[in-house]
Amino acid sequence: MLIAEITAIAFIQAVEHINVSRNIQQLATLHVAVDGYGANDVLPEVNGKWGSWSSWSQISGCSVTCGHGTERFRRLRSCSNPSPKYGGQSCYGYNYDNDYKRCFRKYCEVHGGWSAWDSWKPQGSCSVTCGSGIRKFTRSRSCTNPAPKYGGRSCSGQKTDSTTRSCFSGKQCPVNGRWGKWTALMPKSPCSVTCGTGVQIFYKKRDCNSPKPRYGGNNCRGKAQQKLRRKCSTNIACPEKDSITCRERQCSEFGTCKCSFGFYGDGFTCTGSLGKKFLVLFMENAVDYFSYKDHYSRLYIASRRNCTATLRASSTLPTNMKAKVSRSLQVREGQTKFDVPIKMRTLDFKQEKKGIIVETSEVVSLIAMSYDGYSSDTTLILPVERLGRRYLIGSSAPYNPDSSDYNSQVAFVAAENNTTVSVTFNIDDGHVLKFKNKKYKTGHKMTFNLNQFEDFQISHNRDLTGTIIESSKPIAVFAGNRCNKLKRHGYCSHLVEQLPPTTDFDTTFIVPPSLRRSGGMIRIIALSSTKIKYEIDGVKANKSLQKSRHIDIEVKDKSITVIKSDKPVLVLTFAVRISRRGGGDPYMTMVPGMSQYIHQYYVPIPKGFDANYMTIMISSKAKKYLRLNKKPLSPDSFVSEKSVKVNGVDYLTIVLKVSGGAHEVEATDGTRFGLLIHGQGREDGYGYAGNVVRPGIV
Repeated sequence: MLIAEITAIAFIQAVEHINVSRNIQQLATLHVAVDGYGANDVLPEVNGKWGSWSSWSQISGCSVTCGHGTERFRRLRSCSNPSPKYGGQSCYGYNYDNDYKRCFRKYCEVHGGWSAWDSWKPQGSCSVTCGSGIRKFTRSRSCTNPAPKYGGRSCSGQKTDSTTRSCFSGKQCPVNGRWGKWTALMPKSPCSVTCGTGVQIFYKKRDCNSPKPRYGGNNCRGKAQQKLRRKCSTNIACPEKDSITCRERQCSEFGTCKCSFGFYGDGFTCTGSLGKKFLVLFMENAVDYFSYKDHYSRLYIASRRNCTATLRASSTLPTNMKAKVSRSLQVREGQTKFDVPIKMRTLDFKQEKKGIIVETSEVVSLIAMSYDGYSSDTTLILPVERLGRRYLIGSSAPYNPDSSDYNSQVAFVAAENNTTVSVTFNIDDGHVLKFKNKKYKTGHKMTFNLNQFEDFQISHNRDLTGTIIESSKPIAVFAGNRCNKLKRHGYCSHLVEQLPPTTDFDTTFIVPPSLRRSGGMIRIIALSSTKIKYEIDGVKANKSLQKSRHIDIEVKDKSITVIKSDKPVLVLTFAVRISRRGGGDPYMTMVPGMSQYIHQYYVPIPKGFDANYMTIMISSKAKKYLRLNKKPLSPDSFVSEKSVKVNGVDYLTIVLKVSGGAHEVEATDGTRFGLLIHGQGREDGYGYAGNVVRPGIV
């Protein structure tokens, strides 16, 4: 974007938020320089006017080869009497005018057409003497609708048609029960692998209804349901080193392949948050009126090789917007950033086409940042193959329900055409959501039909946590708050995370300290009726949650929390100010479950913040195998190290201070560990998890 265009956009955003009660002198202070002219330089505008029309000229012959048609004539004019200058308006209207005249050729052939069929007439009698049989019926038609003329063809096909219908003889026959057809195999479990060949459990069933036993007939014999084990293929070759593909011959069912960097598995189960194709959506952010010039929606790519990134948006976007979004970019080894137009952010309760597909020629990690002065947050973007069909929403209660800037919000975007999405609401405090003259309460369902790139954003001044979203095809779901704060101290900040599907939820979590803050809040959300156990610095507590309900746990800035549940749950952590001390505004982060830990990460870290941190959750024995950018951890980078015991195993939470840019983190002995990234600036902050999807069966 040119400097002049950026400056002009900043000027417009500023004027929009100036209170109309301010006098004209306040607006005068917002003059900016554009295209080299000073704020006080004024050039006279010259508006364009049309010149005279040219004479008519024929531009096409008769539009038909037979019958009546039209011939087209055109005349032209130009916007040159005078031409527009110095920002003057161009002429209104078209520079051409069309006229049409009738013309005639020879008569057209008329091909014959069939009349409607007459009514069915029975032939003969019922075929049986008991029970149900069949009887023949016939009908006829004629080639008179229309009759063929002017050399047209006659009708093709039969003049008569016949069928059979069931008939009853007058008495019933004994009917023995017979099995109907087996249903198609239905999966009882997912494929045991995410690449190569694995095992999947299926079942099929049948009913004794073809026919059912009647009038003294015998019942069916045998089983009505069967369970089967079948080999399954993901149609994805096992990854080899530094690639997400490998030759089929290099894999075997015993797992001889290796997973590429950033993936965890045994060669057939290679899973992580890296990929080559992503679906991105930017949610609406509250504008920071004190920093209106510094706004952007930005993507950060971390790639271990130079590669190409291609962005694709809906073909139906306005041409100028599509040109700014749909493009190819060169990605350097390390970290690359590129911006997306602010206007691609979603708007409340509008079905739009603001989804963006990002495809890269190499495996990369991708995050999205929405930045508006002092209101910003980031989220990890999941590759499309990790999208799902069922999601549980996590957000936070709006600090001030009287201002829409604090609204709880959720947005979703379709990855494929003909996607049906249903939203089952969970609205805090029994409040109502109004949309298209309908009222929706907790338990009510809203349904949408979306095509690829289409999105919809819902927001409310009450908490939407616990809302469930289901779809017929994979979708990407984002949730958070437009701008929120969880305590009275500090200012609000944008909160956003892309949510994992419910199939990737976990039962055991380590929530590390929220250092350099005055505290934090942990939110646990139940997908179904669940029992929760958690421990904070040795103090234990138990809770029970019903479906779509949540609990909030307030923690100090140096506390470690261990969470266990008897069923999978979603866990979020919020960095907040509990008191006046501490710095930065809140940010929201997904907490990875221990089943979501992997042993290698390659992550981007935004530049421009005062400080950036990595938090590692790893077993104590594996600390010595940790490598940051292929080097042992430097003592100078340590901010904090605390220990905690989980299921009898000693774990560490290690907080490292790091610079902005791409970073490689690895446990060389293959130990899986969790990774969180966060950064802080003046009255601002961001955070995201290095991986939030389960590695699968390993």
